[in-house]
This record gives sequence, C-alpha cells and structure tokens, in this order.
Amino acid sequence: MNVSIISFDYSDSVKFIYEKLRESNENIDYCVIGEQTKEKICELSDLAEKSSDIIFYVGGQGLSMNDILKEVLAERYGVNLVYSKETQEFFRKYIEESKQPTPPIFVQEKLLSFPEGFEVFQSKYGYEMSAIGRFCGKEIILLPDSLAECRHMYYDYLKNFLEKKDGQKHKVFFYKVFGLKQDEVEKKLSAFEKKSFKISVKTDFAEDSEITVRCNGRVSQTNIDEMNAFMLETFSENLYSVDDFSLSQVAVDLLKLYGRKLSVAESLTGGKITSDLVDVPGASDVLYEGCTTYSNGAKQARLLVKHDTLSRCGAVSSETAYQMCTGLLKTSGCDVVLSTTGIAGPGGGSAAKPVGLTYIAVGDGKGIHIHKFVFAGDRNEVREKAAKNALFLLIKFIKKRK
Repeated sequence: MNVSIISFDYSDSVKFIYEKLRESNENIDYCVIGEQTKEKICELSDLAEKSSDIIFYVGGQGLSMNDILKEVLAERYGVNLVYSKETQEFFRKYIEESKQPTPPIFVQEKLLSFPEGFEVFQSKYGYEMSAIGRFCGKEIILLPDSLAECRHMYYDYLKNFLEKKDGQKHKVFFYKVFGLKQDEVEKKLSAFEKKSFKISVKTDFAEDSEITVRCNGRVSQTNIDEMNAFMLETFSENLYSVDDFSLSQVAVDLLKLYGRKLSVAESLTGGKITSDLVDVPGASDVLYEGCTTYSNGAKQARLLVKHDTLSRCGAVSSETAYQMCTGLLKTSGCDVVLSTTGIAGPGGGSAAKPVGLTYIAVGDGKGIHIHKFVFAGDRNEVREKAAKNALFLLIKFIKKRK
C-alpha cells in the first residue's frame, strides 16, 4: 500500500507514525509538514491523493480556533460536520476517567465535530479523538498530535487495520524474544533459508526484540510451518510470544490461564512493573497488589524483612530480595510473588556493590528463585532493564509451575 503523512508540525507523533509505517514496509509517498491554512491543506491533500491509498493527518483538530483541518476536509469532501451522540459519550467517559476539567461548550463542539462518514475512536490520553473515513477511494485517518494517543491508536486499532488492508498481498508473523542482543538474534536467524521470507529485527536497549517475518500470499503452508518450527526451536529459551504482545501482556495472560494471583514488591523499579501490568486490560483479575517499598523502614513494616538482614546484608542483597517475596506470601495470600531491589545510580555504588547491581526474586509457596544482574546504563535504563527482566522471569516461572 502507498501511504502519506500530512502534519502541521514535526513532532514525536509524526516521527512515531512514520517509523511504524516504515517497520511495516508500507510505501511512504510523502511525509510533509505545512502551514495549517485552507490553501495549504488542499494543496497537500491533492498531492497525497494522486498516489496514496491511505492518508494520515496528524494534528490540526485541537483546542485552538486556528485548528481548521476537520472543517477544510468536510468542505473538500462535500459533507457536514457532525456533533454526534457517540463522540459526546466518548468525551464524557474520558472526562470521568481522567478527572480533567470539562471545557466550555463551544470548545466541546469544536473538539467533537467530525466530517460526516468518519468513524471516531475513544481517546485515552487527551480531549482530541482519532477518526477514520473513506473518501474518493482513499482511507483518511485523523490523529491528534499526541504521542501517547498516537501509540494508543496505533496498537489498539491501526496496526490491525493496516494488516487487514495489506492481508491479501502479505502474511505477517511476529516473534517476541528477550535477553539477546540484536546481533545475537540476527546470527541465529542467519541459519534460516530466507528466500520466501523477509525478516526484520528490532531490539531495544533492554534486549527486548521483535522479529517480524513477512511473505506474500503465495508462499505454501508447508514453508510457513517450517519457518515457524525453526523460530520455536531456535529461540526456545528466549521466546515469550508468537504474536505482537508485550512482556506485561503475556504475563497477565499466563496468570489468567493458570488461575494465579500475583503480588509485586518493588524497590529500585519504583512501581514500573506494576504500572506495566496495569496497562494491560483485565490485569485486575490477576494482580492483587503492587508495593513500592523504597525505604528500609517500608521493607520491614510492609514486607517483614528482618532488621538483622538489612544491617548485615544490606537492602541490595539476595537475602533482602528473598525476604521481600516471603513477606508478600505471608501478608497478601497470593500464590505468585515478585520482588526487585538494586542500585539504579548514578550514585550509591561501591566496589562490592556497583551501580546497576540488581536482585530479582520470583516464586511461590514451593520456593523462591533469586536472580542477580549488573545492568549497564543510566538510572532510567537500569530501572527499565530491571523491570523488563523481572517480567520475563515471571513469565518463565509461571510456565514452569503450570
């Protein structure tokens, strides 16, 4: 498919959509930034519509009276701006859930009016909503200039939408792998005969990798089965999902599948693990609590970590990580527990306990397993690596204890 992106400011939202389209191997005709005037919008729309099947408009539909994109598009396609009950209900839900102040009626009318024929989607991170419409044989997608909202829209709606549009031409497979550097992943993939497949790898600094495999619709099921068998065997120790699911999504799904309840105690990760789990719809079915026990006092009072352990071994130790988990088992009544403690930096390290030293404990009533790491990076990178490793270890533990 051929796509174009039109915006009125080069922002992180535009960069995000552009990168996702590139990763999906879409043919990007134009990614252009222009003034938000009627003449410029029409000029850029004319340019994009000549060759593109899908046109993304990022921004231009906000609180400002200078945001005129929806009005210009309604006039362009000969339809009315509609202030529907559906958008009002979406808006009401957002205000209720976010506790944000309610804008004046005239602002609401501007925010909630869309060209007739657009399907509007519930916003999650702001007043502005996304919408998709089909005009003149083109798919028109409106996105707010909000990185968080663009991410939400892409992963919850657009990804599947684009794959369905491209489905007749291509088949796409995802494999999520943790704990290998990108060059290690690529080296393992080099053993696979790729004539019928296009394979791409994206690995973040925490060694969380997404392997995307594409082939055209004419590739036989036998070849696809051989490719899948190779992936499962080659990455058996590191593979955590055969779909585009996050570590937290897989952890929640496995806890649900096996009927387990989880309690988490975090020190250096400061609630990141719990936050990632709560981002997953339905996490309340399996997550009992998340405790950020940052101080020694909190570890003693809430998790029953012994004063002697903290004095003798320190807060950053295998013994403390172990007792954080046993404390959760005693006080929460949950059957799976997870804890983290470490030194995120930039200070606080020593020769014996360097910055990046982290202990992660995971277990249940049958036993607690403790894992030691020394993560490289700045404070936030250490914390992110610790949180992701903890989720991966949780996934592996649940699978073994099933």
